[in-house]
Amino acid sequence: MIPKPFKTRNEDGFFAINNHTRIIVPQDPEIQEIGKLLSEKIAVSSGLNLSVENQLDSKKDNTINLIIKDTDEELGPEGYRISISPIAIYIKAWKLAGLFYSMQAFRQLFPPQFESTEIVHGVNWKLPCLYIKDLPRFPWRGMHLDVCRHFFPKEFIKKYIDMMAFYKMNTFHWHLTDDQGWRIEIKKYPKLTKIGAWRVDRSGQNWNDRKPPKENEKPTYGGFYTQEDIKEIVAYAKSKYITIVPEIEMPGHAIAALAAYPELSCTGGPFHVMPGGYWPIRDIFCAGNEKTFEFLENVLSEVIELFPGEFIHVGGDEAHKENWAECKKCQKRIKEEGLKDEKELQSYFIKRIEKFLNGHDKRLIGWDEIFEGGIAENAAVMSWRGMAGGIAAAKTGHDVVMSPAPFCYFDYYQGKHGEPPAIGGYLPLDKVYSFEPIPKGIPGNKKEHILGAQGSMWTEHISTPEHLEYMLLPRMAAMAEVVWTDKKHRNFDNFKKRMMDHYDRFALMNINYYISPPQNFGGREVVFRKTKIELQNGVENSAILFTDDGTEPTIESEKYLKPILVNRHMTLTARTILQNGRMSHPVSTYYFLVDHVLNGLHYKYFEGDWEHLPEFDSLEPKKTGHIFDFELDKIEAEVDNFGVEFTGTIKIIEEGKYTFYLISENGHKLEIEDLQNSGKFKTVVDTDSEQKKIKQSGSISLQEGKNQIKVSYFQKSGGQHFKVLYKGPGVEKQPIPPQYLYIPLDPDSQDE
Repeated sequence: MIPKPFKTRNEDGFFAINNHTRIIVPQDPEIQEIGKLLSEKIAVSSGLNLSVENQLDSKKDNTINLIIKDTDEELGPEGYRISISPIAIYIKAWKLAGLFYSMQAFRQLFPPQFESTEIVHGVNWKLPCLYIKDLPRFPWRGMHLDVCRHFFPKEFIKKYIDMMAFYKMNTFHWHLTDDQGWRIEIKKYPKLTKIGAWRVDRSGQNWNDRKPPKENEKPTYGGFYTQEDIKEIVAYAKSKYITIVPEIEMPGHAIAALAAYPELSCTGGPFHVMPGGYWPIRDIFCAGNEKTFEFLENVLSEVIELFPGEFIHVGGDEAHKENWAECKKCQKRIKEEGLKDEKELQSYFIKRIEKFLNGHDKRLIGWDEIFEGGIAENAAVMSWRGMAGGIAAAKTGHDVVMSPAPFCYFDYYQGKHGEPPAIGGYLPLDKVYSFEPIPKGIPGNKKEHILGAQGSMWTEHISTPEHLEYMLLPRMAAMAEVVWTDKKHRNFDNFKKRMMDHYDRFALMNINYYISPPQNFGGREVVFRKTKIELQNGVENSAILFTDDGTEPTIESEKYLKPILVNRHMTLTARTILQNGRMSHPVSTYYFLVDHVLNGLHYKYFEGDWEHLPEFDSLEPKKTGHIFDFELDKIEAEVDNFGVEFTGTIKIIEEGKYTFYLISENGHKLEIEDLQNSGKFKTVVDTDSEQKKIKQSGSISLQEGKNQIKVSYFQKSGGQHFKVLYKGPGVEKQPIPPQYLYIPLDPDSQDE
């Protein structure tokens, strides 16, 4: 079972379900509905038709009894008990939510075939006798979904809610407005969806490389949810005991709104709904304009009517305030309100919105930036930039939901090789599972302010339901156990074993899910002699298929049974296959047979916070070493801000024109010895600025033989992304093979 229950006790025997089994419910319409849903669910896969009865029958044999017990307060509103004997099943809760969650646990006691959408023959529908007492650790067990960067249809939103409900998640944070789209109908402002919900289609282009629309381009990509859609989804979520928290972004991430109503900005526009990512975003709502607050209060009035939950999320993150600093209206507001600066102006903005929400019996929640400049009195904080914002908020008595990116952002890569596009970062299943929402540093009397945690699903690089499901599961299952199960009862090895049953369930539920490929495999590796390679399964009770000729493994490929001999330059490709036949994505390791003395590069590693590529020759390196290619992870940087200089020689097999490509997020330079120009170094690639994944290339004519090469790179805080590739006569675009990189024995030597 996932999440793992608070307490279980196994007992002898089984309860067998058959056509004579009855579901007994009290005369309560909502409990009767739960009983009816259980009967229908059992019928789908088993073909058994269980009657739902509400009479008080003295004969309890062969019954499933659903009971609300008013005296069972220790379970809390979401806890439950399940007692299964060979004669009868008793399921008890204090409140209806607990009874609903007991149903999610109950369905996991059946074999995985229970999740089939058609009748499965040959299954013995019996349940093990046991006792379960269960209740959640946190009241906020959430998942977030961004539908602005990419729009997802109404039916998929319901499926997302179903996946949450299966794991007893109870809060759906719905990110409905941003720079790339406004997704909720507001009747008072029709242009929000007529204009703000649509952008020019840049599908197929890198998110951060997408150009603004040209004058004659029409916006065709997007969509929105009508208020009837919203009501339908809210009602559907309520039936799954899930509360929806809508997010209406302010004061930043508002360009879709400003495209529709540019007069609400500091500059007056014009604006276009963004087709991709741009940074920094300076065009935000004008805080000095009374029309801004009139607009937002009118928008929120309609939002409040649609969403009955306690919280409204207002964003508050990443609002660059340069325009406020230059705006006469904003500066006037600062002066009139006695504010110190633009940070306090944002605090004024958020506090004013909070006052409006409080007046309508709603609470404001926002990202941890709302803590800067002074936080609104009753506001709650969602901490995403690590844990510090949440700790600070909790210490001052504010409620907190933890969602720190390193543990909770499911748009990060799950594996290191062969993955579909993601925003960056690396968040494997075990790291999600290791997350502890109550960090050290919070006093004991303030820990109650940690309401819980949630996983966040941003969709810059996720455009289809299938890709989103792949990024979601099984990581959401791990997050569900983090927020439901007591910390002392969690064990990752045990969790992995329980996940095996769930992979089969996902397949039957028509969910696309991530399967871990073989562990610690993929990328580029150098070997110095004949070497035997051992592969390690990434999933319990799975097998590995592999090829050694560069092709993708299929069901017909060789199964890994013993170590594989590498005695040449070789491409080894492998993938995990589960017992249900589902396979992981293929991952390749490129093995290069090299001389451990002659081949490779010399590197120098520096630490420092630079805005531009420094002169490394004038700096003292923190460490130096011998490396066999341009791979940052082999150097093991110890801080976020660092620099590396690689030096060596590159062996050219055929004379001609070669093009070199450097890909990074910060500044870099590539220089090569120009033998046609007195052997001086020539700068081939030089990009020296802090931007997102700059792709820069340059060409040079090279002679056959060895040519000296120098590559410099610096990294500021953020994701590390650095690659060196080349192409030339007879060479397709690729990383430079390690067997063609050399460290000369002395400066005057060009011998091998």
